Order: sequence, then C-alpha cells, then structure tokens
Amino acid sequence: LFGAATGYGIMILAMTATPLAMLHHHHGLDDAASVIQLHVLGMFLPSFITGSLIVRFGVLRIMLSGVLLFIGHILLTLTGTSFSSFASALILLGVGWNFMYIGGTTLLTSTYSPAEKGSAQAINDGVIFAVGLVCSFAAGGLLHVLGWQTLNLILLPWLGLAAASLIWLGARTAGQRGD
Repeated sequence: LFGAATGYGIMILAMTATPLAMLHHHHGLDDAASVIQLHVLGMFLPSFITGSLIVRFGVLRIMLSGVLLFIGHILLTLTGTSFSSFASALILLGVGWNFMYIGGTTLLTSTYSPAEKGSAQAINDGVIFAVGLVCSFAAGGLLHVLGWQTLNLILLPWLGLAAASLIWLGARTAGQRGD
C-alpha cells in the first residue's frame, strides 16, 4: 500500500504542477499539453511489459527501479526549465509511477486471505486516492511557495522512506525464506 500510494502521490503532485510551472516559465499551452501527453505514454506504455519484468526480476526490484526513475525525474527537473527538461522529467515520472503502482498492487494481492479481498482492496483504493487528492490539491500551493525545482526536491525524503521500506521488506522476506 505504501509503495503504490507513494507512486500515485508523487506522480499526481508533479504532474499537476507541471503545466503551471511550464506556463510560469513562458511555455505555451501546446507545449504543456505535449509534455502531459508524453507523460501519459510513460505511465501506460510500460504496462505491456511491467508484469513480465516483475515475474523475471521480482516485484521489489521493479518497485526500487520505480524509485530510481522518480529520482531521475527529480534530477532532470534540476537541469532547467526547457521543453526537453520538462518532457524528459515527466516521461521518467510516468514510468516510475507505472513500476511503483503496479508493483504495489501486485504486492497487495499477497497480503490478504480470500475473505479479506474486498476490504483490502477498498482500503488500498481509498488510501491511494486520498493521497492522490491531497497531492493534487497541494500541487499549486507548493509550486507557488517553493518553485518547480524545490517542489520536486522535497520528494526525496518520501522516496528515501519508500526505498528503505522496500529494502526492509526484501530483507525480511529473504530471512523468512532462509536466503
């Protein structure tokens, strides 16, 4: 749940702020629309192979790759405010979301009994969408107060916690298996 909510929250926060930041940095609406279109492709095109990647490399490795892609997004936001900086950052944001969200929902299916399925799914969806709602509403205010690059930099501690959680889960499950 934490991994999927992290993916969703970070993606919504940065994606919602992007067109506003682009307009602030004198890009036109056509450029902002193009960046969001590239971002959406980054979100959904990998879905054709994400399941296969999870089977081949393991869900935790794919989710950690998602964290690294989000860090790549943040680093690209530091390169400037050109169209290519926004576009490349948002593509990485989309792919990072895909790996974190699909990985998180994949992990969820291993955490409940058949009788708990409905409740587990409802709690999962409720928390993820609540995080998304808060991040969506916060995006404009944070962008106004912090600016584009700092808004993205403040995501690093959240990503650090997500990475630490995934590493801890990996160590815990390896210890249970006797690896």
